[in-house]
Amino acid sequence: MNSVIGRLSNTLLRSVGIRANNVTCLPCRIITRNYAYHYPGEKKYNPQEAIQYDVSKDPEEWKYVSRLLPSKWIKDPLPKDSYPSGWKPPDPAALSLPYYVRRSKNHMIPVYLKISKRGQRKLTVIRHICGDIWLFHEDLKKFIENKCGKELGIKVDEVGCKLVIKGDHAYYASE
Repeated sequence: MNSVIGRLSNTLLRSVGIRANNVTCLPCRIITRNYAYHYPGEKKYNPQEAIQYDVSKDPEEWKYVSRLLPSKWIKDPLPKDSYPSGWKPPDPAALSLPYYVRRSKNHMIPVYLKISKRGQRKLTVIRHICGDIWLFHEDLKKFIENKCGKELGIKVDEVGCKLVIKGDHAYYASE
């Protein structure tokens, strides 16, 4: 009796569109076990057949598409004497120095605090350093050691153009 009910359940479920390989019928409920299996003769879904599309290279049509795509760079802010957030634009004279820290695409100073090991390990990362990274390392180490009063562990990544400082020194590094 159970096998007859199971076969009927399988047939009913398949007609509705549910793939069921093994159905167990208990009083008042049906438990299905679905497996990743394609039935013999069943046509697999091919998205290229289902979706009709054509590619257009018309610039008149693409101007609408380009508006929807995200920009790779945030537009430059309007120049003002001061900003409500306290943000300061980069100084153009910094480009003539032996080193400088390039802003991120959001025009922010790229100083990040990474917290790991359940809050026990804190690292301050300074990215986008251009110019003499070793001179920047020495100057920054002297500056932060004078502010904190203790020695620092700083790792210099010349290829990645970044410094990694042990501890939470993001406030001093962004000054």
